[in-house]
Amino acid sequence: MLVRLFDIIVALIGCVLLLIMLPVIALLIKLDSPGPIFYRGERVGKDGKVFKMYKFRTMYETDKPIGTVVCPQGDPRVTDFGRFLRRLKLNEFPQFINILRGEMTLVGPRPEVPRLAAAYPPEAQRIFSVKPGLVGPNQILGRNEEELYPEGVNPEKYYLQEILPRKLPLDLKYIEDKSFLKSIKYLFWGLWVTVSGTLSRQHLTDNLSQLFMLVADIVGCLFSFTLAHLIRFEGFMPDETSRAFWWILPLTVLTRIPLLFYLGCYHTLIRHLRIRDLRIVFQGVSMGSGILISLSYLGGLTYIGTYARSVFVVDWLCLSVLLVGYRGFLKARYQKLYYRKIADAAHEEPRRTLIWGAGEEGLWCLNFLKSSQNPCYQVLGFIDEDPKLRHRRIDGLKVLGDHHHLEILTQLYNIQEIFIAERNLSSSQMYRLQTFCENYGISLKCFLPQQITEFTLPANRQLH
Repeated sequence: MLVRLFDIIVALIGCVLLLIMLPVIALLIKLDSPGPIFYRGERVGKDGKVFKMYKFRTMYETDKPIGTVVCPQGDPRVTDFGRFLRRLKLNEFPQFINILRGEMTLVGPRPEVPRLAAAYPPEAQRIFSVKPGLVGPNQILGRNEEELYPEGVNPEKYYLQEILPRKLPLDLKYIEDKSFLKSIKYLFWGLWVTVSGTLSRQHLTDNLSQLFMLVADIVGCLFSFTLAHLIRFEGFMPDETSRAFWWILPLTVLTRIPLLFYLGCYHTLIRHLRIRDLRIVFQGVSMGSGILISLSYLGGLTYIGTYARSVFVVDWLCLSVLLVGYRGFLKARYQKLYYRKIADAAHEEPRRTLIWGAGEEGLWCLNFLKSSQNPCYQVLGFIDEDPKLRHRRIDGLKVLGDHHHLEILTQLYNIQEIFIAERNLSSSQMYRLQTFCENYGISLKCFLPQQITEFTLPANRQLH
């Protein structure tokens, strides 16, 4: 009776927190991928009774089941926002509904999928004599269980042969000597492991640059909004504005960071940043500022009657320059160090290169040259005969001119190599280009990818 009363009290608190988080999480789940907000999966409860367990949906919705019932690390079925929910264990919150309904308890063995429960050995069937729990010994010791699966294994087979034999003794031991005080200890222990296990060493290592950008963006939001006030009020804020400032300051982070997450600003490595990525950052900052300005006009911010709305405009400008600027600086710094590293390895300076042709072949050529290490190339820009492309940027590099500007560009940038990446170059243009390169000692090469064709196996061959 005491355990059930404790379950109800904690579950009610959990449901209140669930209601607070629900609008934001539900919106982000819907924006991330089509499908329901909640996942209702069959689980085996007390006395083998099957019930529907609630979770926030973290996988793509499909017409029929795809893949195994276990989910290893890097599972492509998991959505971008789903990975975030799983990492923080926020997807488990709806299980407080199951606790209120009496199908689960706070502390106990984790509910198992019927298909896997059928594989339990006879001596482990005692696990189904108690209610499954939200927290238990296995969740504490295996906080990030998805990281235990080696690459290339069959996840379900590995779970049954390697992971499950280690989990069952822990659950059986808990059932044999469980008590209310021990359940309280497991509950607090589980809370600590949930928080401390959010960022494992492997997770930190794999996502170091993304975490750096996240922290830098949070600091940038706080700094920019503070700077906007100092600029607007010349360093001295009135008392009423000062009170509103401390109320709105955290909102600048809560509006911008989720938007930047949703737009994918933390999915790209710094070394692979492109103009498109910087444009997305600017878009996220602008959308966040638009939300703050809209709230101010709707009266949704405290003290807004005496608040200077121009602060939001100054903040938008400062933050846009800050977030886009430091990303561009890091990208340029990385490229400089990368070229220096490659040059040191090859004991030579990167070859200063132009690409003739700013079309699709030119982009292919650019990506090829960027990945080349011996020799390595420093691509300075494009040459193209289309006047509409003049001074435009292609993947961050400028179209510097046409064939009339070759002599000036060669002397200005000390060009060492030109790659032709255009199919429609006439014989006369090719002759002039060859003659020019011979006169100036420039190496001329051709980069034209072969036509892509579909590969099919012969009729008498099969894939195994």
